[in-house]
Amino acid sequence: MPIHDKSPRPQEFAAVDLGSNSFHMVIARVVDGAMQIIGRLKQRVHLADGLGPDNMLSEEAMTRGLNCLSLFAERLQGFSPASVCIVGTHTLRQALNATDFLKRAEKVIPYPIEIISGNEEARLIFMGVEHTQPEKGRKLVIDIGGGSTELVIGENFEPILVESRRMGCVSFAQLYFPGGVINKENFQRARMAAAQKLETLTWQFRIQGWNVAMGASGTIKAAHEVLMEMGEKDGIITPERLEKLVKEVLRHRNFASLSLPGLSEERKTVFVPGLAILCGVFDALAIRELRLSDGALREGVLYEMEGRFRHQDVRSRTASSLANQYHIDSEQARR
Repeated sequence: MPIHDKSPRPQEFAAVDLGSNSFHMVIARVVDGAMQIIGRLKQRVHLADGLGPDNMLSEEAMTRGLNCLSLFAERLQGFSPASVCIVGTHTLRQALNATDFLKRAEKVIPYPIEIISGNEEARLIFMGVEHTQPEKGRKLVIDIGGGSTELVIGENFEPILVESRRMGCVSFAQLYFPGGVINKENFQRARMAAAQKLETLTWQFRIQGWNVAMGASGTIKAAHEVLMEMGEKDGIITPERLEKLVKEVLRHRNFASLSLPGLSEERKTVFVPGLAILCGVFDALAIRELRLSDGALREGVLYEMEGRFRHQDVRSRTASSLANQYHIDSEQARR
């Protein structure tokens, strides 16, 4: 006689991050109270490349984004709206025609898209790092994206300082490396510009201090991987190792010829400007070492959703328990 497993199917959640360079989707399920990542999807969309000087998204960029969302929608079939969260970041914050993109996206993917502020993005990145890293104590968290850079100091799941600056690897590529040309002058200008954008917050961050600095997402992950391939097996980013990396980068004349161990083909066009921003952040905040985090924005979104679900589930079970305790007729209670 077959035994039917009547245990409830694990709750699944999906977080989608519409970044300036790539769109990411992470799917997780809650098993025995713990979040388990069961799938990741990533596609280069280069949304920021389609943002013109008039802050209008091009038709080509919109189409790339919509095609990616169509792919994501296939994987999300059967998910309830409450278990999917889609967030838009810097490029969609800047685009004057973002509403047009959102209206078209509604027809492709049947879940609401929320364009979040830079500070909210930073907070969620911090939560993603805090939930996925074993390190204790106060953290400085840095995330260099395609259009913006987020910086947070926090401790025990509580952000203390939250900042977002309009500098990213895509926007800096356009501003400081026209035609993809790499030289010492371009790199130094980009590095100094990044440090200057942080001048107004430098003293606040230094006064607060931190026990460990963590880096999240593409640029920092790429620098970590290249350093490991260059022999720095712990992958920790230090000022000395950054200078070693800069020296290697400046051996090349342009993005197309850039060849570094561990650097993927798809990151060639954004790695050098991202590295310049990272150097500027190190200069401004006098960072001594930076470790790579597994978690970032999408993980922060996932844990936020899971927390809300758990809270609602507890409230639902508490109400049910009270009803049983006081013999409340559920049918009558609904009237």
